[in-house]
Amino acid sequence: MNSIHISYLYAYLLKSGRPQSLDHAQIITTGLVGDRDFAVIDDGGSMLTAREYPMLLEVEAKIMDDHIYFKCKGDFITVPRKTGSSKTRTGILFGQSVGGLELDDSIQKWFSKCMGVSCHVVEINAVYMRQMEGQSIDITYTDAAPILLTSEASLRDLNNRMTLPVGMNRFRPNIVVHGGNAFEEDDWKSLKIGSCEFEISHHCPRCILTTIDPSHPGKGISKEPLKTLSTFRKSGNEVNFGVYLIPKKMGIIRLNDEVIPG
Repeated sequence: MNSIHISYLYAYLLKSGRPQSLDHAQIITTGLVGDRDFAVIDDGGSMLTAREYPMLLEVEAKIMDDHIYFKCKGDFITVPRKTGSSKTRTGILFGQSVGGLELDDSIQKWFSKCMGVSCHVVEINAVYMRQMEGQSIDITYTDAAPILLTSEASLRDLNNRMTLPVGMNRFRPNIVVHGGNAFEEDDWKSLKIGSCEFEISHHCPRCILTTIDPSHPGKGISKEPLKTLSTFRKSGNEVNFGVYLIPKKMGIIRLNDEVIPG
């Protein structure tokens, strides 16, 4: 049996924004520290995602001490975090109520210009944590669960079926693993990585966001890889790629750590 190891670690500080490539990550109950802690809400109360605003895929976000740095197409801004602020904004994501602490007014103007729509940047706090569907587990601005894991072997299998291959960045994982067989993650029940332990929650149903190339979001939506995935990865109305994890024992995970399925 081939051993399995972590090949890449990613956190997405801004929901739908660019990933940060990590050499290690602290695991807490809500997932990787810093993952999807910030999001954008428009004046109408809708949380913006790259499904409707592909430009978000080009936005880089970083924490710098007590400030946050945003960059998009060469333009950048640095604003203070509002961890002690009482100014909040609420909205809707997938029919659920969401909200957070609003950042400095200057970022609202900057983001509105970038997105072409009046909007507001919020930071998650304990009051506005959502819960996983059917479970009493807090999540940030992630779609459905604390952590998403994908496999290089599974991506290779998919690309072997396609005319033009796609990168793993289409699937926006937190943990990418190397080794093992294609789609063997479907059958895992649990994982041990270093001192951390995880429960496998469910398969990740893929959406239209996978059809937008993060390197060229301006090109818009295509048919792949959903078209090919649907020929062999369809389950009911869902097309699956990757699995969601729920942290059970917290700690630090690192690149090249062995991944031990249970």
